[in-house]
Amino acid sequence: MRFPVTLKKLIDGKLQARCIGTVAGELTVVGNSREEVLERARNEIRYRIELCPCSTVADDFVELDVLDAAPSGWRGSVF
Repeated sequence: MRFPVTLKKLIDGKLQARCIGTVAGELTVVGNSREEVLERARNEIRYRIELCPCSTVADDFVELDVLDAAPSGWRGSVF
């Protein structure tokens, strides 16, 4: 299952991944690297869509469609 995730660099240098509008609900996670924050997002999505603690969702079930957003504090023109 595919999940849209927006990845943004924060002012403090950390990265934020945000996923909204999916069966997993709205989620936001923060990490120190791209790999770390995307893994945290995958893990949180998997956790939220498991039906009960005894069911499991395969690692490859959650696929992220990553969109890189402008960093926080960016003052460039939108047009």
